[in-house]
Amino acid sequence: MRQLAGGLNRGWLAVIGVLLLLAGVAGALATTGVLGRLLEAGGTGWSAPAGGSPVVDGAATGLLAQPVAIVALAVLGVILAVLGLAWLLAQIPRTNAAQPYRLHDDAVSGLTVCPPEVLATAVADDIRTYAGVNAASAVIRGTSGAPELTVKVSADDRTDLRSLLTAIRTEAAANLSTALDAPIARLGVQLDIDRGKRTTSSVTL
Repeated sequence: MRQLAGGLNRGWLAVIGVLLLLAGVAGALATTGVLGRLLEAGGTGWSAPAGGSPVVDGAATGLLAQPVAIVALAVLGVILAVLGLAWLLAQIPRTNAAQPYRLHDDAVSGLTVCPPEVLATAVADDIRTYAGVNAASAVIRGTSGAPELTVKVSADDRTDLRSLLTAIRTEAAANLSTALDAPIARLGVQLDIDRGKRTTSSVTL
């Protein structure tokens, strides 16, 4: 199946949200003078700067002008840029294409390998034989122990959709499960109604 970055997005958004919330609270406390009083009351030795005094003193300015500080800031900027790029790349959906399945592995009789495309073609051919189906395609992903089946079916608008979905689940998917000797881990069905294939020679009552 298609793998998205929903979990990664939620995690990063939670971290960024917490950091921004803390920064906003600290900024609000600093501008109202509450932060200075809290620091003084806590015995930290820190106090809010007097009115009109610079926030960054000369020593801090000299430290930021040092080559080591400049290099450190540049490295931090590169790290943040790489993390941002990795986050953007993670947004690209991945299909996780399946590797050839080992259907039989025995030291005496040998190894039997089947490409997933062959099994997907067999599933699609099976679905095309169902009543009302005009076209069908299938994709198999995952492993042989936990296969994931996705099918796209184009059916006539007079087809019994419930019966069709039941047949896909209990026949086509079941046949694949039997062939792989493993239960289907996930089944996805995209059903399109093709009104252009309506026949005028028969009437369904």
